[in-house]
Amino acid sequence: MTTTLDNRLYLFVILTLVALLLIAVPVFKIIRWKMYIWLPDYIRQVLERPEQVSGVKHILFLFVDHYEPGWENGEEKNKNWLANYRSLADRHSDSYGRKPQHTWFFAYDQRNDTIMAALSSFTREDYGEIEFHWHHGNDTNATFPEKLEKAVQWFNTYGVMISREGCVNFGFIHGNWALDNSGKIEHCGVSRELEILKKAGCYADFTFPSFGNKSQPAKINSIYYAEEDDENKSYNSGVDVQVGSSNKRDLMIFQGPLTLKDYGAVESRLTPDSKKIDSWINANIHVKGRPEWIFVKVYTHGIQSRKTIFSDVVDDMFSYLEKKYSQGEYRLHYVTAREAYNIVRAAEDGKTGDPNDFLNYEISPPRNKE
Repeated sequence: MTTTLDNRLYLFVILTLVALLLIAVPVFKIIRWKMYIWLPDYIRQVLERPEQVSGVKHILFLFVDHYEPGWENGEEKNKNWLANYRSLADRHSDSYGRKPQHTWFFAYDQRNDTIMAALSSFTREDYGEIEFHWHHGNDTNATFPEKLEKAVQWFNTYGVMISREGCVNFGFIHGNWALDNSGKIEHCGVSRELEILKKAGCYADFTFPSFGNKSQPAKINSIYYAEEDDENKSYNSGVDVQVGSSNKRDLMIFQGPLTLKDYGAVESRLTPDSKKIDSWINANIHVKGRPEWIFVKVYTHGIQSRKTIFSDVVDDMFSYLEKKYSQGEYRLHYVTAREAYNIVRAAEDGKTGDPNDFLNYEISPPRNKE
């Protein structure tokens, strides 16, 4: 009798430990990767009935690069990168015959005149466009505007982030994910950064998602306007872009996909496969009221992950997109960050049909592409 009780007790203890382990592992992951920040919105989206689409679905694919050539051998790294990218891009095209469009968010803190001149020249061949990336810190609302103006002027010198008419417009990715002082002060320090960026000509921020980082907003899989306030991380919530309504006052936050299994990164240890690519599409990021135009923003650190970028991984990614999402019920569009923003603005203004008609809807191409 005693042996039977001992066996039952032993079994109970084992089952209890297994149950606790099954609970503890996901809880640990939720805490470790700070998933508690965005899980409520993810659950809401899963339960929400999607907008119905009739007819063709347009997949607008933009590949943004935290481009950090660095100081050591930067010119040689850039030269090799562009040569390899030319070979990769020339093998692919979207539904309209256009090659993949890369958006180099060039790290201003690693500025190099020779690299920028070469990159600017390369974009004239319709391989993409250059935007603004910056690791800055220990700044304030008072000191940041002047530093920002000087940075923008450096880009403008190369015909980047400025139109033929002289209008300054740029997309932005914050270094260390620390937009609006959402991280350590040495990674930003500017609590009204959204407002300051907007006044300087920033049309949208492309920093997020920032999986595993406290800067990650609670709002996910969205394109929205974030209202500035005096607190850090003003972009934590906002108003979705939607047909028939636009917001000229606040900064647009343009997010990429974030799911339980992926967050739109194409890096050395985070390589895409068909399931991940499908999950990007299924994240269903769109302008409310225009569900047939689906935006897919993925990101990389192109210099650091160059071996992955120029292996079969990205080649296969483009091939899969072109095979599954470029015909039948789908049309595939390779676009830059600026062009994606323009298409969002066209949707807000009620435009319909083929989004390729609106690549230059509000912001014209930069001067260096003339």
